[in-house]
Amino acid sequence: FEKLIREGYFYQDRTDLIPIIENWSSNYPIFLRPRRFGKSLFISTLHYYYGLENRAKFSAIFKDLYIGQNPTPLANSYLVLKLEFSRIDTKTHESTYSGFLRNVKYGVNVFMNAYSNFFTNEQREQIDTLTAPEDVVKTLFEYMTINEVPHKIYLLVDEYDHFANELLSFDLARFKTSVSRNGFVRKFYESFKTATGDGIIDRIFITGVSPITMDSLTSGFNISDNISLNPIFHDLMGFTHAETKEILRKADIETEKIANMMADLAKWYDGYQFARVNKGSLFNPDMLFYFLKEYGILNKYPDEMLDTNVVSDYRKIRNMFNIGGEEDIRLGILDELTKIGYVDFSLTRLFNLEAPFTDDDF
Repeated sequence: FEKLIREGYFYQDRTDLIPIIENWSSNYPIFLRPRRFGKSLFISTLHYYYGLENRAKFSAIFKDLYIGQNPTPLANSYLVLKLEFSRIDTKTHESTYSGFLRNVKYGVNVFMNAYSNFFTNEQREQIDTLTAPEDVVKTLFEYMTINEVPHKIYLLVDEYDHFANELLSFDLARFKTSVSRNGFVRKFYESFKTATGDGIIDRIFITGVSPITMDSLTSGFNISDNISLNPIFHDLMGFTHAETKEILRKADIETEKIANMMADLAKWYDGYQFARVNKGSLFNPDMLFYFLKEYGILNKYPDEMLDTNVVSDYRKIRNMFNIGGEEDIRLGILDELTKIGYVDFSLTRLFNLEAPFTDDDF
């Protein structure tokens, strides 16, 4: 986020939604969107806005944004603990566990270094000796209490289900074990639930792709509020049609070409809708910028209209079609959707992998 602002890159201001999130009925929202939709950038924005260590930078990086001109009382008032769970090798249980532990330790070490005046060297070294993810965060929270740290934590979790979705696609039994009562993922999130009750964690914001992992934790982490389909947050990530037209203008696309280009781009990159009320559709940011990069080099449409990074994500989604078996039926539903433009179904509000996986779940 800071690099985009300081070096003059394009940034679509979504900071007007920060006060709404701050005043939301729950302090622990979870927000789900497809891969490469801008989730990590928004997490970074929240980090710079709420992190105590960024107070001196506030004016420089936020002055031209909505939140810089309308700051909330909680700006730069938290110790921000940021965790992310991509780049985990899921081939075996051991590699999954060690990768999860490594990511947790990395986030906690960054946290303790950023706020080093609140922790001793011995405490930081002790964290490195721990071998269970839940023990790493529990020990951190204990140090917060012992050291009488005068600030609370804002926990940011990015890509919370990245590794879990891979497990879902090829090893459902191992996924269920990891989120079961004695599973390491469930124990990890139970630690956060306890810390909110103890007043150590004040706020949490979680991003991911699918609700299945969070739903599977059941009472282990039943404090979260899924705001993904709330119309208020429909445009939190992604670009509207009006914004996309403006982006084309800023990319120096000739005015007479914009209308036809918008029609073509809509066929490839438009169509994301996340609310039952009519909020319009959104463009995928990654695919739009991929197109503009290629067009800027060649002055023509790219031969491949899909970014290869997105194609690899599609393969992972395809693998999830077989959850609970009956992949052919799922593909039939997808075929119906692509041919007539819609399917009738009841949206699943809570996934239960102990019950048969239905067409509505799909």
